[in-house]
Amino acid sequence: MKIDPTRSWAAVADRLAKTDNPRHRHLLQVLLDHLEAEATKDFARLLSTLSDDPQYHFWIADAGFDSGPKGLDAVTAHYTQLYEEGRNTVQYDIERIVVDDYCIVTEGEFHQVYPGSVLLARGLEVDDPASPYALSMRLVLFWPYDEEGKLIGEDSYSDGLMFTPERITKLRPEDLPDSYIGSAA
Repeated sequence: MKIDPTRSWAAVADRLAKTDNPRHRHLLQVLLDHLEAEATKDFARLLSTLSDDPQYHFWIADAGFDSGPKGLDAVTAHYTQLYEEGRNTVQYDIERIVVDDYCIVTEGEFHQVYPGSVLLARGLEVDDPASPYALSMRLVLFWPYDEEGKLIGEDSYSDGLMFTPERITKLRPEDLPDSYIGSAA
């Protein structure tokens, strides 16, 4: 498995190129900016995509139903932890995008790189805490927007428990993008 973060926003860029509606184009551009900024640790750009009071809702059994940061300070802390733990390398193979004037829905296979030490801290057994692993799941994300076209949160739904052994794949150095090498916790 070769992780390619650019695939996360490639489908959004493709949809943007095929979209004529100005409002939909704006929302797609904000989503593209959000995904790219998260992956590249461009914190200022990431925050520029968000409203003043974003509300994240994670509807994933072992990640807590309706867990997720609420408010700008909590969302900022969430992304800070994501970066500190080295979990911002993601490949989201988006298969479907639905756009209306106030929401984008994406669906696809999601692969997030976790350092083994982070998985171990979350209660999973790994054979090498110093190695990176991919956590994979099917994911549907609702991306709601406000009147100004800023993200007011994320609502994520997965296909079951998140932290289970069958979802974890040990990665080799050649499975990782250059952007990951040397950036992990």
